Amino acid sequence: FTLLYLQNNMVELWAMLNYLHPDILDDKTPFQNSFNISLNVVEKKKLEYGHKLLGLFMIRRLKETVEKLLPRKIETKIFCPLSKTQIF
Repeated sequence: FTLLYLQNNMVELWAMLNYLHPDILDDKTPFQNSFNISLNVVEKKKLEYGHKLLGLFMIRRLKETVEKLLPRKIETKIFCPLSKTQIF
């Protein structure tokens, strides 16, 4: 699954990680207390641990790499005359 729809909400991130590994992240309270963005609270040690943990789940692809794998785009322009109802 994807974290594409994550909306900068740490509880949403916890919920997705909890779904993947409920044995590791069984309680959201420590997670919320360690990463409370609204109060500008971030525990550095836990942030580093969280970054390593997320690295296990996320695939980061660079645009340069992906572009080489894609075939060239073929663009076709077709001009059609307007019908009588489309002309004002």
